[in-house]
Amino acid sequence: MHHLKWLIIFVLFFFNIFSSYSQRPKVELAGTEVIRFTSAIDSHQYVLYINLPDNYAKANKKYPVLYVTDGQWFFASMYVGYGGQHYDGLVPDLITVGITWPDNFDANRRRDFTPNKMEGMPGSGNAPKFLAVIKNEIIKIIDSTYRVQENDKALYGTSLGGLFALYTLFHEPTLFNRYIIISPSLDWDNELLFKYEKSFAAKNKTLNAKIFISSGEYEEASSSTSTFKKFVDQVKASKYKGLELESMVVNRMGHSGSGTVGGIIGLQSIYSKPVVKLANSVLDQYAGHYLFGNDTLSVSRSGSDLYGQSGFGKSKLLAETAETFYIKGVNASLQFKKDSKQKVSGYDLMLSDTTLFFKKLD
Repeated sequence: MHHLKWLIIFVLFFFNIFSSYSQRPKVELAGTEVIRFTSAIDSHQYVLYINLPDNYAKANKKYPVLYVTDGQWFFASMYVGYGGQHYDGLVPDLITVGITWPDNFDANRRRDFTPNKMEGMPGSGNAPKFLAVIKNEIIKIIDSTYRVQENDKALYGTSLGGLFALYTLFHEPTLFNRYIIISPSLDWDNELLFKYEKSFAAKNKTLNAKIFISSGEYEEASSSTSTFKKFVDQVKASKYKGLELESMVVNRMGHSGSGTVGGIIGLQSIYSKPVVKLANSVLDQYAGHYLFGNDTLSVSRSGSDLYGQSGFGKSKLLAETAETFYIKGVNASLQFKKDSKQKVSGYDLMLSDTTLFFKKLD
């Protein structure tokens, strides 16, 4: 009886411990939402993870959308990567949409990311229908639920997801205008993607897309023949009008790890701001000293570049337009203003949540 009493106490003790653990709240990503639906196209269940910009509720504007396949793995990493890159002013405000399934991730991605059936790959070959799901259901759900820039959509994919991204590029070339493609499965079905690109190039001289494509250093080192370099060279040889392509072998990364690191670099690449070259005479009009309160900034030209000098140091000002400049890695921009006589009167320092006017002194 004595032993039974202690056994009951022991069981209750651990029950209370496990109960306290189960009652703790789960960690959630701030600002995220979840949408679940069953596709009318292929009858499969899908889950969408949505991350909204911090200022979404306050600002009445539309946003570009980044669609992330394999959302069960890469939505969180792109959530973190976007946050850091946005804080540094390297990417704009974005809506991020992770696309995934309720369960059976390996089987579902093998099914949805592959363009044709392959022996030894049960369930493969649903990419045409999955692309239709994205085009006719997922994008329409996002467009009707959130404020989006309908003509600015990006697609992220890694490994088999990269295979699907390239399949999309050559079969629905106007659906997305930006791509982050990491370690794509280029050897799928005897390099079928090479045939897709060749067939596309024979009929199309224009490809309006900004693409970042990468592979990991270690996966390249372990390959006797680099299909990655071969594919990039083939695309470059097609000389598409409108295509901006950056390729990279990511140092110290293998096939899986490159998904996160390559994704962050890819964000910088596909959302990079333009650098406009301006005549020295245009730059010279901005040279001088500017004042806001007790803060001063001097602007000077050196060679064909404009520089800003403050108490924090000297920084190169890159021209986004003839009037708007930015500093790479700083989440702010300068927009020069002119008076009625078309003389520079100062500039607006545009920060994420406020705008300050610096008056030109000389």
